Amino acid sequence: MKALIPVSPLDSLKTRLSEFLNKEERKFLLFNMLKDIFKALEGLEVYVISKDNEILDFVKGLGGRVIEEKYKGLNNAIKQGFNEIRGNEVLIIPADIPLIKKRHINEIMILSKNYDAIISPSRGGGTNLLYLKDKRSIEVRYEGFSFLKHIDEFKKHGLKYYIYDSFYLSIDVNTVEDLGEIFIHGEGTETKRYLMDLNIKVLPKHSSAGRFEIVRG
Repeated sequence: MKALIPVSPLDSLKTRLSEFLNKEERKFLLFNMLKDIFKALEGLEVYVISKDNEILDFVKGLGGRVIEEKYKGLNNAIKQGFNEIRGNEVLIIPADIPLIKKRHINEIMILSKNYDAIISPSRGGGTNLLYLKDKRSIEVRYEGFSFLKHIDEFKKHGLKYYIYDSFYLSIDVNTVEDLGEIFIHGEGTETKRYLMDLNIKVLPKHSSAGRFEIVRG
């Protein structure tokens, strides 16, 4: 099984966090999330596809293999990755799910013996993990409510699929409130350590407007 991680260029990275973290801080947030993801994927051959040379250089330091992205759009990037990765069995992981653990990957590998496809949804209806026994078996349909789109693809092509419903895998870091999830659930992660180094704190919030408040200093 090979793993593929598509990563957006640093210039367009996590713009919804821009009022809370500056560009340099968002870059190192990504790098620490990648450290956590690579730790979970230890033992697998991991490929990262990106247009950003700084990201690709960092990934080489983690022991990953790199693919220079040539086309526009996430789905096209994944298809390019498929073309450049040998073998059929592939696991697609986003770069912003730092709560993923080795045990999740071990469970996926066990399940993969009995299923053609395994999918883990994000909280917003996206796809935060996608395993395909044959990378050509469906048309990848990321962006929008991709979880439902991929389920439709599985059914359309008659694949035996499994929904791996995991709270930890459902958390992708896109907003300031998402950082609070890392503080609460990310004990031992490089991502949480980095956020603590930035003097970021999480405070309880007793109201209907969110579950907690994220502050600095």
